[in-house]
Amino acid sequence: MNNSFYKLPIRFDSLFNEEGSQMRMCSELESIDQHIELLLTTCPGEHKFNKNYGCRIWDMDFELVVSRQKWEEDFKRYIEEAIIKFEPRLQHITITLQIMEVAREDRMLKTTAIKKKVIVLVDGETISTNSRCQFKYTLYLGPLTTE
Repeated sequence: MNNSFYKLPIRFDSLFNEEGSQMRMCSELESIDQHIELLLTTCPGEHKFNKNYGCRIWDMDFELVVSRQKWEEDFKRYIEEAIIKFEPRLQHITITLQIMEVAREDRMLKTTAIKKKVIVLVDGETISTNSRCQFKYTLYLGPLTTE
């Protein structure tokens, strides 16, 4: 396995310790997985050097859902657009969603909130090896958070 990609989160302190350690590395699949998660959890406009970077699903976080089918189609389209635009190592991308309502308990605030849980499955093919791969992410909306 070729571990020639930097592992997130990047820890620059490892470059300055006494042993002169190297930064943590990971495989291409791990790197793609980490990048897609970062992409999904970044709101467009949030990245200082590229205001277009991110995924427009943030626009839908508190949206009033009139048509569940249209909402799901837009959600999938926004994810697919972001991956096509910002993750050049994948091709033939298919997005599948599993959506459910869940109660999330905040133990510190002693509150319970009903949130929309969205399991995002990203199927694709790596350009470097033409091999199929699948990634899974769990998001909670209202406000958007990850598991």
